[in-house]
Amino acid sequence: MWTTEVELAHDLRMPLQLISSSAQMLKQSLDDPSLDGRAYADILLSSVDQLQRLLGGALAGEKPRFKNADITARVRQLCQSCRPYAEQRGVALRYAANTGTLLLALDEELLSRALLNLISNALRFTPAGGEIRVELAALGDFVEISVVDSGAGISPQRQTRVFQWGESEGGHGYGLPIARRCARALGGELTLRSAPGQGSAFTLRLPVRSVDAG
Repeated sequence: MWTTEVELAHDLRMPLQLISSSAQMLKQSLDDPSLDGRAYADILLSSVDQLQRLLGGALAGEKPRFKNADITARVRQLCQSCRPYAEQRGVALRYAANTGTLLLALDEELLSRALLNLISNALRFTPAGGEIRVELAALGDFVEISVVDSGAGISPQRQTRVFQWGESEGGHGYGLPIARRCARALGGELTLRSAPGQGSAFTLRLPVRSVDAG
């Protein structure tokens, strides 16, 4: 799923940032009993595991592998892992869903890559004091996961180019194209809704289907 070493390096940045932020918070918890050190240790271990899976998949040249999984649990876990890093940047990261459990055919690593790139992009353009919402909505035959930020928004002229390789303002121009490619490999699509001064919402829409056990 990686076409260049540059793309792989880009995908490794967010897990490394999550590892760093969780380690810093874990260290602070040693001197501050109000902080839940065990929770930060769990996030740290989860981020290390994510990093190892990314590297393992890249070295093996893996193709998408679908299995029936709870997408709500995966999205919730990703948000929990990203929260310490968001807090360090002064940004509130919130998760909401209209269902507690939703099983569907899923390649969890592709989903993680897509969402980590979307959250990383939202953090880059959301100033301190802002908010990012990750919203999961079960819609019958489809599920939508939206990453909504309170940043400056994107002009209509740029909206037609943000999914092009190398197109960027303040970044490298890889995250959004990678996220869309992952969305399509999952059998879905990634779309954008934005307006200058009103933030941006990237929505990953996936079909609700299952893997035949036979």
